[in-house]
Amino acid sequence: MAPEELRGSAFGLLALIQSGADFVASALVALLWTLVSPTAGFTFAGAAMGAALVALLVARRVGH
Repeated sequence: MAPEELRGSAFGLLALIQSGADFVASALVALLWTLVSPTAGFTFAGAAMGAALVALLVARRVGH
């Protein structure tokens, strides 16, 4: 969707956002695992994956 002259920067921004979100998600799961229980960490991770799947499906429908 980015203009051709900005595509490299757009991919760089995408990588930055993804890596930041990966770090935050991993830190949250680690905190839940340590402070609450391993089940809490896995439950959060599963819920986040489910929410991401729903968001992806909704975005795909809106894009068509």
